[in-house]
Amino acid sequence: MASSRVLAGRYELLRFLGKGGMGEVWEGHDRTLQRRVAVKLLPHQRGDAAGAALFFREARTAGALRHPGVVTVHDLGQDPTDGTLFLVMELLPGRDLGAVLREDGVAAVATALSWTGQTAAALAAAHDAGIVHRDLKPANLMLTTNDRVVILDFGIARFVGATRTSTQVMGTLAYMAPERFLQQPGDARSDLYALGCVLNELLTGRVPFEADAPAMMMNAHLRTPATPPSAKRPGISAALDRLVLTLLAKEPGDRPADAREVLRRLREPALRDGTGSGPDRDDGRRRPHIARRRVIQVAAAGVAATAAGLAVPVVPALLSGRVRWPVHGDKFYTTAPVEARGVVYTGRGDGVLLALDAATGKEKWSLNLGRIPYGLAVADAAVYAGNEDGSLYAVDTATGSTRWNHVSGLSSPSAPVAGGGAVFLAGRNGLQAVDAATGTRRWAYDAGSERPPAFADGVVHLASCVLTTDSTLHAIDAATGAKKWSLPIDAITEASPAVFDGVVYVGDWHGRLFAVEAATGAGKWTSTVDNEIFGSATVAHGLVFVGGTHALYAFDASTGARKWAYPMSAPYGASTPVESDGSVLICVSNTLHAVDALTGVKRWVAAIDEGASFSQPAVARSLVWAGGGADRTLYAFHLAGGERL
Repeated sequence: MASSRVLAGRYELLRFLGKGGMGEVWEGHDRTLQRRVAVKLLPHQRGDAAGAALFFREARTAGALRHPGVVTVHDLGQDPTDGTLFLVMELLPGRDLGAVLREDGVAAVATALSWTGQTAAALAAAHDAGIVHRDLKPANLMLTTNDRVVILDFGIARFVGATRTSTQVMGTLAYMAPERFLQQPGDARSDLYALGCVLNELLTGRVPFEADAPAMMMNAHLRTPATPPSAKRPGISAALDRLVLTLLAKEPGDRPADAREVLRRLREPALRDGTGSGPDRDDGRRRPHIARRRVIQVAAAGVAATAAGLAVPVVPALLSGRVRWPVHGDKFYTTAPVEARGVVYTGRGDGVLLALDAATGKEKWSLNLGRIPYGLAVADAAVYAGNEDGSLYAVDTATGSTRWNHVSGLSSPSAPVAGGGAVFLAGRNGLQAVDAATGTRRWAYDAGSERPPAFADGVVHLASCVLTTDSTLHAIDAATGAKKWSLPIDAITEASPAVFDGVVYVGDWHGRLFAVEAATGAGKWTSTVDNEIFGSATVAHGLVFVGGTHALYAFDASTGARKWAYPMSAPYGASTPVESDGSVLICVSNTLHAVDALTGVKRWVAAIDEGASFSQPAVARSLVWAGGGADRTLYAFHLAGGERL
């Protein structure tokens, strides 16, 4: 379905995406910033000035939230031609959890807890800002292609409910707290009740209460005790039953104190200690030894895909280290594994690109590229493989057939990065943009790096590095290849830039971490660590995390003030830290560290043989994939538990 309608002379509606109680959603094109956006059209009666004022007040308040688990609001307005109210938001690739439940069925317990934990972390940030969602449900939780859960529609439920004359109740009955039916406005604890309904549905496939009529549903929420999830799904732990029932308490005062308390309880190992069979059951085997080819190279592959918003899943907070399956090879695994939609992709030293079933490890297809792949990216039903000779392959994810092969001529190429209909590949002698559909070169830029660029909001950021000179941070228009700005760095940088919320972060060999405004190149702040920075930065909870050779550091994202330093030894450089559910994970030689994001306190450390190294992991659902190195094996581990070694 297409439309030529343009809102406020700027936002062109391209494709109808769906309709619900909160209005219509369209894929749109921002003609000013030249980017794809999501546009929500809201029900509104022309001439209702009070309703419009409420919409602007609620939307501005919610739009001020800055958290990776909350959808970013770019703009809002009222179309002067017909008075339509609209919100312009980031366009998120993925499916809402309602669709995931319908299409995939219930998730593994560890996966359900990870998704719920991400939601709780976002709710905590919203509640701290005094914002209550009022309509939390699976349909308002978007699961992106990198397994990030993002809450939609903050602040909209109050506007929609207030502008309906048929009822004063706002929200969706199946997820509504009892106090809401008693004409009470509800507070943060009402969102926690809805979160309990969502968690119950993720675990069992069913909402806590089912009824044929609205009055019966209201009565069930008010008077009927909830049934523990284990009654519908054997194997769920008693601790998890207790958490769900506490969230579903009839009295708000009997629920957890706040979303952070929920997040803390979700991390308790006892929640995963059920004895039932299924995807979360421990098979009793010991964790094998794993190794990797080279710390910095495989870390770069993960950084490239993460920076592009591609299918490198977020690492859950706890890793048990129990083996799900091993895949043995005759050659070293040369790329960090990348997971997308239940398939793991990886490359081997014999030039073979592999697609493996994530649940079983069985091979779906393999393709001999004839060249050693050193980095992968997945987007638009294609896996893009960058190879040692500078060639770039596009391979169909369903069939394993080659779509095209582009010979770049780049030396020491980086991992590819995909976005905006293009694939970006850097090398020592330049940066190229390749058309994702045809494999033809769009443009070339005369600055290079062995580390991947970053793509965000229609701009490619590259930290150029030639070992005999200083470095420069470049901002390049992704559509044309024209330079937008450049910033000299009077030291060498071996890290890829990372872009979060309009700020570019990059570190150098002098141990300086730079924060630069992505739009202008203006410096925001500079902080220092105790030695060189090799890995890229990541941002969560208002903090910037980066690994040096002596420690993992956390800085305040607004000011650059150091918050904590977690000591570790990384003689060959640390990997890029990854945050999820309040934990920061970082690979250092033969150890994998899990650190509390807010305090810097160690949660656990997993170690393998001296002389071996962890690869940058890929994680989704209930498994973590890692491997490469001396034993020539790719492993999948269970994520249930939280074993502290």
